[in-house]
Amino acid sequence: MQIETRDFGTAEINEKDVITFVKPILGFEEYTKFVMIMDQDIAGFAWLQSTEEKELCFIIANPAFIENYKPTIDKETLDAIGGETTEMWLMAAIKEDVKKTTVNLKSPLLFNMNNFTAAQAVCEDDLPFRFPVFGGKEK
Repeated sequence: MQIETRDFGTAEINEKDVITFVKPILGFEEYTKFVMIMDQDIAGFAWLQSTEEKELCFIIANPAFIENYKPTIDKETLDAIGGETTEMWLMAAIKEDVKKTTVNLKSPLLFNMNNFTAAQAVCEDDLPFRFPVFGGKEK
């Protein structure tokens, strides 16, 4: 199937790769269908593109670069995506000065790529909404 994207024009995607957010992204509850677009040249980041609205696209970051990041995820959220998380990503805020880019540690995106469902969790842990990707202090 073809979709229109914000950053890549028309893209050909496999319908089986569409991810359904069973607990939608906060503030964007009316949009539940997304695809993850990877760029081999940009490790650790991806685009989460809505299949329903071409202008709705988030930059997400793999949390592997954050030492000891293990947020507590509530059972309800895990159950909503089928009881397991196969991938976790963080919403990123890319700044004009890229060195000031931040990620949201408080509300990770959880993916179960076995059934292509996802949810945004809101952790009870004391974690920042704006954690600097390239070091420095929390903003």
